Amino acid sequence: MIGTGWWATQFHLPALLNHPGVEVTALADTDSHRLELAAQHFGIHTQFTDPPDLFASGLVDAVVIATPHATHYPLVKSALQHDLHVLCEKPFVLEAWQGYELLRIAQERALHVVVGYTYQFTRHARCARHMIRQGEIGDLLFVSGLFASMVEAYYRGEVEEYDAVFRYPVTGPERSTYSDPRLSGGGQAQTQISHAMNMVFWVTGCRAREVHAFMAQRDLAVDLTDAISYRLDRGAIGTMGSTGSLRPGQPQQQEIRYYGTQGYVLQELIHGKLSLFKNDGSAESIPDLSLDEVYPAGAVSAGWIDVIRGVGENSADADTAVATVEFIEAAYQSAARGAPIKIDREAARTGGTP
Repeated sequence: MIGTGWWATQFHLPALLNHPGVEVTALADTDSHRLELAAQHFGIHTQFTDPPDLFASGLVDAVVIATPHATHYPLVKSALQHDLHVLCEKPFVLEAWQGYELLRIAQERALHVVVGYTYQFTRHARCARHMIRQGEIGDLLFVSGLFASMVEAYYRGEVEEYDAVFRYPVTGPERSTYSDPRLSGGGQAQTQISHAMNMVFWVTGCRAREVHAFMAQRDLAVDLTDAISYRLDRGAIGTMGSTGSLRPGQPQQQEIRYYGTQGYVLQELIHGKLSLFKNDGSAESIPDLSLDEVYPAGAVSAGWIDVIRGVGENSADADTAVATVEFIEAAYQSAARGAPIKIDREAARTGGTP
C-alpha cells in the first residue's frame, strides 16, 4: 500500500485484509507519522518511507497507489518497471501522454492496471453498458450528466468540516491534497467529473474528440463549478455540469442520461436507480441497488485481485481511465483559452501537446 491517508485506510486496506486471496505485506508513505498510525491500526509492521524501496523489496506482487493526484505518474511508472500489478486511485494521471506511456509499459510487461472508479463495479453500471452497447436505445445521440456534491471544504483545505460525515477511522485527507492545484491538478473536474465521465466512456465505448468548458473558482485556487460540452468520436454530443458547493445534509445528485434514436436510459448513480424508456411507450425499471450496493468501495480492490488471478473482468481499466484524462485535460485547456479544444490522440500518444 503506497499512501496511508483517508482512502487507503478507510476503504482499500480493510477490503484487502478481508480478502482470502491477499496478504498485505508492507505499507509506504513519505509521512512517517501517518505511516505509523496506519501500521498500528492494521497491525502491518513492515514500513517504508520511500516508495521505491518498497517496489524493490521483493515483498510484494502488486501495489495500491493512493496518493495525491500529481504523484500518480512517477509512482505507477516505477511500480510497473518493477513488474508489479497496480491499482491506482483516480484520476489515473494528469496528462494524457503520461497515461499512454503507462499503458504501453503495462502491456509490454503483461501487467494488470485497475483505476479506482467504484461505480463500474455495480450491477446497474453493467446493465447500462449492456443496454447502450446492444442498441436498446438505438444510435446514441446525446448524453447529459449532472454531478452535484459536497466537497467545497476540501477545496478550501478545511478538511475537519467533514469529520462527522466521513468518520475517518485513522486519518482524513491532508489540507493540501485537494486544495493545492500543484497536488490535485484541479478541483471539481479532477475530483468529481472524472468519476462521471469515466462512467460515460465505460458505458458507451466512446471517447471525446472535442471539448468546450467553462469553469468558476470563486475565491478558491481550484475549480468549484464546471459546465462542459463535448462531442464523442461516433458523432453523439453531450454535456456535463458539476458543482462541489453542496453542504452536509443536502441531497446530492449524480445522474447520467443517455438518449438514442429509439429511447433513453436514466442512470441515477447515488440513488441506485436505473431506468429504460423506449420510444414505443414501454419502460423498464431495473431493481434498485441496496445502500451497500450503491457505492461498493471495497469492490475495486477485490476486483483488482480477481483480475490479477485471472478470474474476473477489469471493470475499471486503464484505457478508459486515459480517455477520461484526455477529456479532463482538454476541459482545463478549453476553460483557460476560452475556446473549444480538439483532442489530438496521436499527439498525446507520442508525448506532444494534445
